[in-house]
This record gives sequence, C-alpha cells and structure tokens, in this order.
Amino acid sequence: MIFGIFAVVIPREQDISGIVSLDSQDYSSGENRMRAVGGEVGIGLLADAFCNALDAFSEAKIIRQKYPEDLSEFRSSLISFLTIWMTGETPLYSKSNGRRYLSASPKRLRLNGAENQAWLNCMQYALDAQPYDEVFKRYVMVQLTLAAEMMRHPSN
Repeated sequence: MIFGIFAVVIPREQDISGIVSLDSQDYSSGENRMRAVGGEVGIGLLADAFCNALDAFSEAKIIRQKYPEDLSEFRSSLISFLTIWMTGETPLYSKSNGRRYLSASPKRLRLNGAENQAWLNCMQYALDAQPYDEVFKRYVMVQLTLAAEMMRHPSN
C-alpha cells in the first residue's frame, strides 16, 4: 500500500512459533479439526504414533509404567478421547468436584508436571509423524497443553 510518498509493507501472518501462514484455517470448528486430522483413520494413526512414542522414548518411561503392557485398551481410549474432542462433541476438559479432567477420558489419570511434559512430548512426536498442516499441529499442542496444565495434580 502506498500512503503519500511512503510504501507500507504488510508482513505475512506469522505466529510466535515461526510458522508463516497466508491463509490460516479456523480449527475451533469440529468439522475443520476432523478434516485436518484425516477423519477417523487419521485419529487412529495419531493414536498409533502416540503409543509408539510411549514405548520408544526413554523420557516416556515415567508415564509408560502407568499403563498396562498391552496398550490396546489405552489406544481405544485415546481414540475415543481424540474423536470426541476433534468432532467438537464436548470441550477438552470439564470440571468435576472442583478438579478438572479430560472430558472423554474414562480413566482419570492424574499426572504431575514431569509426567505431563512426557505425555505432551509423546503427543508432539505423534503429531510430527503425521502429514498435518504445521498450524494444525501447533493448534492441537496449544489446546492439549492448556488442558494438561488445568488438570495437573494440584500438589505438583
């Protein structure tokens, strides 16, 4: 744009992560999140990658021990949680008896700060293993990080 004799350059939209986007998608909509994740198949692949990260990374040992050897039931639970949240059927967390929990989680696993970080690191690995848009990956991690902080065990 030119105002008088000065040219003003309007920079492309860029978030604090360094991701540059000319046309940001609105991921607050369940329909848009499901499209971005690749539907139910994509959610299954994301859950598989998360379970692989639990078994592959030494830093995940602190949370891996909280789950049974066979992760099949946990994988199903994770798929249910991600599907319910991604579709927008329920908020990411809910408040119950003064504490916040993942709304779709059938087993309320309470994690301390280090365990939260290990869980989030596994999710970041799982997201990075998918062909999702970088802005979508960032959106998911921000939402999960906020929810994890709200649910963190109060003594940590």
